[in-house]
Amino acid sequence: MSNIQLKKDVLLSLSTTAREVYLAGKKPMIRDIKDKNVVAESVAVSVNRVIADKGVNMEKEDIQYLKLNITSDILRDFISFSVEDVALAFSMGVRGQLGEYFGINVSTLYQWLLKYKNEVLPKANEEILYALPKPVEEEKIDKKSVEFELVDEIINLIGSEDLMQYNDYGNIKYNLLDKYNFLNFTIDEKMGFYEIAKQQYKDDLAKKNLDLIMKGRSIQVSTINNLLSSIESGNKTVNDIVIIMAKKIAFNQFISNVEDKQKLETELIQKINENYGNK
Repeated sequence: MSNIQLKKDVLLSLSTTAREVYLAGKKPMIRDIKDKNVVAESVAVSVNRVIADKGVNMEKEDIQYLKLNITSDILRDFISFSVEDVALAFSMGVRGQLGEYFGINVSTLYQWLLKYKNEVLPKANEEILYALPKPVEEEKIDKKSVEFELVDEIINLIGSEDLMQYNDYGNIKYNLLDKYNFLNFTIDEKMGFYEIAKQQYKDDLAKKNLDLIMKGRSIQVSTINNLLSSIESGNKTVNDIVIIMAKKIAFNQFISNVEDKQKLETELIQKINENYGNK
């Protein structure tokens, strides 16, 4: 949304959330901030504000651990955010607008960021676009070029040594393949991916639990135990995380099994041209 300019009267007509999202989106993306110390310092300020707003007391060591780990997650998974997006997500989370609260820990902050990305941003962007629609043809051409870029990235992953470490952030490549019906997994296969992802999520939490036990952080251990229990109870937020992980596993398996990447590239390009036209 950074390329959209809203007049003052249109901006004021938006809901508070959409207006704040729009203003946050006008700021530089984290990926474009060369000095990552600037990002770390901004995240630290936002974390301090969360702790103050919730009125909790934490040991300095625990606060430092929280800042380091959530900053690492942001630099890995949310580089399309601005630091203002991060601050807005935390502000909404503190006020109960982004799902359940499991205490001040990395898992809670990460889930707030994920809900902001997957629920708040799409809804706000839809409101912004409705307020000032872009020309249809311009939007189609833009989407087509983006999809062509994704095809190049997908093809380059086939046979690459980097595939095992590759993380399909936002499931964007999975979603492109699924959109054009290239992912013909059976229900049983999809359930298998889900179970693998669920176990992987449990293992990750268990590892964090063990680390916290070794460091004597009983409060954070308790909140992670709550998350483990919520997996089995079908908690929507946790389930969304597991589904994202399952799609990443499915994408990697699909790419590993491609035998003719030239054929895949040709068929993908053909599908995109059919969808948007050959202009």
